[in-house]
Amino acid sequence: MSRRIDRNVVEEIALTRINKLMMLSKEKVAEDDMEYAKLYVRLARRIAMRTKTKIPKEHRYCKNCCAPSTPKTSRVRLNAHRVTVQCTECGCIKRIPYLREQGR
Repeated sequence: MSRRIDRNVVEEIALTRINKLMMLSKEKVAEDDMEYAKLYVRLARRIAMRTKTKIPKEHRYCKNCCAPSTPKTSRVRLNAHRVTVQCTECGCIKRIPYLREQGR
């Protein structure tokens, strides 16, 4: 007989580990140790993929090089209709559109 683990318990454990790894990565960026910062983000991504949970939006990172998004490692610009986030580690650019006003 196999033991089934409740999905909510797995998700809760995964989220606590992801949060801890992302906080460690931000600490390593503050210490200028980018290798360990990227390693922690990769580990958090693997946990999220394996358990099929989402990484919370407060923990942003570059999807190209796995560098945590902090003022040290990213540049944010506001353009006409979008927000442009550029990673200073790899140069990857992410464009996020503004939400249009509704009801006009």
